[in-house]
Amino acid sequence: MRIGLVTDSTAQLSAAEQEELNRATDGLFAVVPLTVLIGGVAFTDGEIAAADLCTKMAGGAEVSTSMATPDQFSAAFAELRRRGAEAIIVVTMSAELSGTRDSAVTAAEAEDILINVVDSRTTSAGLAGALSVAVAGIRQGFDVESIGGTIADWCAGETRTVFAPASLEHLRRGGRIGAAASLLGRALQIVPVLGLNAGVVVPLARVRTRTKALEKIIALSAHAAGEISGPGDSVHIEIQQAEGEIDDADVTMLLTRLSELGFATSFRTLSTIISAHVGPGTIGVTVQTVP
Repeated sequence: MRIGLVTDSTAQLSAAEQEELNRATDGLFAVVPLTVLIGGVAFTDGEIAAADLCTKMAGGAEVSTSMATPDQFSAAFAELRRRGAEAIIVVTMSAELSGTRDSAVTAAEAEDILINVVDSRTTSAGLAGALSVAVAGIRQGFDVESIGGTIADWCAGETRTVFAPASLEHLRRGGRIGAAASLLGRALQIVPVLGLNAGVVVPLARVRTRTKALEKIIALSAHAAGEISGPGDSVHIEIQQAEGEIDDADVTMLLTRLSELGFATSFRTLSTIISAHVGPGTIGVTVQTVP
């Protein structure tokens, strides 16, 4: 059976990654974009540079986002079916953070082929990793239900996200603050260190300085690596930043220190959709096993 694969744009896949996913699925791969609105003007995710978005946000621009729609998913399904897809797996960002997963479900219900929509309960690098799990299942000839279950298990058990926004203000405005709302009353002169738990933003620590936040991210990353991996597992840590500045001093520090601890590392710019909610200055990591 020829199985198609669909995801949303918050995975922030590079051109090379998209090309590899197309190759791995025999041309049956598609990305459905979300939308960021700046001062009421709509931009497709990726249409405006991450650094430019952060500059506008820092300058006080009104920024919001719009989920992918059922029609967008329907169009993606139709195109993959035209190319020969007989079933489709959809892997979306956390349903706790966006209605995009629900849009995919609505579109899938109107189709007459098997479409399995998986809520990754993560986003960005975690979502990108989930796609690698999907590809591994497709290559091994597993059925759609088995692949979907494997993706969900991997996302729950083998990927962790830790991040430090410059403030909680943007998460508060967007309503994505989750359990970290408990920090709001104590937000004066603290730097929050947050994570994702079952797709919800949760507080992990609060420290006094950016330097201490970075040290806490490193410590939590090392702990997470031990927690999610078993004998023979390889662990990869991806540093992510809202502005997309790989030469930034904080990014360099994380890349260097985590590499010195023996971890394979890489860098990914956050999707403008994610940056619109976490705000300029956000930096974080995703720790995951290599599928």
